[in-house]
Amino acid sequence: MARKRCHAAPSQPPAGPRRWPRRAACVAIALAASCNNAPAHPYPGSAISIEARVAAAGGVSRITATGDGRQTLLLRRGPSNEFFGELAVPPGAHTIALRAIDAKGNALASTTVETVSARGPPALLDATIPVDPGAPAPLLSSVTAAQNTAVAGQNVLLQAQAAAGAKLAWAAEPPGCARFADAAAASTFVTAAGAGTCAIAVVATSGGRSERRTLSLAVRRSDRSYEYPLRVAPGGRYLIDQRGTPFLIKGEAAWLALVNLTPAEQEHYLSDRSAKGFNLVEVMLVNHDYTSAPSPTPPANRAGEQPFVRPGDFATPNDAYFDRAAAFVDRAAAHGIAVLVAPNYLGFGGGQEGWWQELTSPGNTREVCARFGRYLGARFKDKKNLIWLAGGDYAPPPGSEGEARHREIVQGIRAAGASQPWTGHWNFDHRGGISTDEVALRDVIALNGVYQYAMPYRSTQRAYDSAPPRPVFLLESTYEHEHPSGNTQPFRKAWWWTMLSGGTGTISGNLFVWMAESARGTYQGEYGDTDHAVSSWAAELDSPGTLEMLHLHALFEALPWHRLVPSGPASGSPRPLVTSGQGWRGLKHIAASATPEGDLVVAYVPPTGTASRRFELDLSRMRGGGRARWYDPTSGAWLPIEPKPPAAAGVRFETPGENAAGANDWVLVVESPLG
Repeated sequence: MARKRCHAAPSQPPAGPRRWPRRAACVAIALAASCNNAPAHPYPGSAISIEARVAAAGGVSRITATGDGRQTLLLRRGPSNEFFGELAVPPGAHTIALRAIDAKGNALASTTVETVSARGPPALLDATIPVDPGAPAPLLSSVTAAQNTAVAGQNVLLQAQAAAGAKLAWAAEPPGCARFADAAAASTFVTAAGAGTCAIAVVATSGGRSERRTLSLAVRRSDRSYEYPLRVAPGGRYLIDQRGTPFLIKGEAAWLALVNLTPAEQEHYLSDRSAKGFNLVEVMLVNHDYTSAPSPTPPANRAGEQPFVRPGDFATPNDAYFDRAAAFVDRAAAHGIAVLVAPNYLGFGGGQEGWWQELTSPGNTREVCARFGRYLGARFKDKKNLIWLAGGDYAPPPGSEGEARHREIVQGIRAAGASQPWTGHWNFDHRGGISTDEVALRDVIALNGVYQYAMPYRSTQRAYDSAPPRPVFLLESTYEHEHPSGNTQPFRKAWWWTMLSGGTGTISGNLFVWMAESARGTYQGEYGDTDHAVSSWAAELDSPGTLEMLHLHALFEALPWHRLVPSGPASGSPRPLVTSGQGWRGLKHIAASATPEGDLVVAYVPPTGTASRRFELDLSRMRGGGRARWYDPTSGAWLPIEPKPPAAAGVRFETPGENAAGANDWVLVVESPLG
């Protein structure tokens, strides 16, 4: 959580978010241009994913989609007479006009569809344009879904515009993945059930004719579906719950939520995150110096309770304070959320923002630290939804007394019977690190967290290749509203790089959410290098960064993410997946992973501007020719790729150009189903 400025070179990246001087400027060396890489236009907050076809070929050359008479999009041709595209629009009701055009530019036919979009996942629109006036009118002129992804238990509005007298029947595949309020109605709600990809089909029948349309709904797992405690799966690559269900880490840094929010505000925060599918929040047990009035004066919590009866004396823990902290963990458990807790946050550079100075003071001896650890362990040992976080923005000098005392706290917690897994948050010389870099605590680390801002795929690959295998995840990278001009923007690229370089989840962050300063209400964020936005923690619960994270969740939960193996040494393959067009070890680096079974390849092409990028993949290990699709990480919309790629080496791809946010990063998914 370090204050940071735009760094001068990728070889020396600052690692954490919040603790460098407030006045920050980009250094004009080789990366001067990358310090100003904002999207060409802001994403309006919602999108409509369109699939259109013509009822008969009729010489159709292209189809355009115009939203509300203003924005016109040329759809991409897909298989047969189908065309695809995504229209970025403000949330609300929309009139979408579709026009079929011949090779000379003449309009052949058109249709208009009314639909609604909301902030978050894109709405789905499937429409048919009747081109041949002599042909029968389509039985299904349009089918819409309010969104293309939902958390299990969430309702999604479906609507079908059918010919008069046609009978409708909705169905879901696989069976049980969704339930319909009325499976025969033109307008109905579907309730998402089983996690994964759910095909929502509607069939219209009339006069011996029938037509079928299918929409794809990605169902994200509900947090309440996990059975804690978590454990490392056999093989060491990812976490599972007590039922053996793979646990994709869908986390958020809420560092001060435990101390700055009232119980009612904590409930509001946790309820919102659970409803959106987040399954982990990261907090510090005690705030040393991050906030000031009107927020609680550190280290007091919102109730005014101090963590220690005598300030800074670890021998005098205050039961009332730590009871209230334990209640936060219980509150999270009620929402199915795991809590990543830093019991002794050290602070950036061992400075004022953490507890390093108190840890190394004469009174807090090794024996005192061990007793404090046992005190915490006894209080939290029965919390099944807990994960422990050693360190905190600082790596103690090797062999130092402070390092030994911090280890005593960790070992004391474990000695008291707290058997929950550990990870570590270390910052080595302002370059971040991975959890196993701290040699003195390597033996207790179960999860290898990546703390890196610039090109975290490097650290992720290093963590993945370390032995013995441990689950790897993004512990921290650039936070929303922080370092707005740095080459770590857009901050979403850190998540995708990590996930496709061996990661099993990410923790995202937002300036206002991590500080959780509800007592200040709405205010201008000025902690470190920020974009000076005026907001509040509650207003940021639906921030653009939150929605982009949900798009990442939606993609991976619809795929067998836990079987993905990154391209690199640990993959066991002598050949890389990306064979041409790779931006090796730089900001253009394409991260790619594949399953050993040969049924899935996923690649992330990071933003470099607005133009398309060309590259080649080795698909020779795929089981056969499969479907390929582009996924927009800014909107969650899909675009199919035609023709289907072969199972061969050197298969060429070209990204679609600008995404909904005006950048050019895309995710490629190539699938060849098993069986």
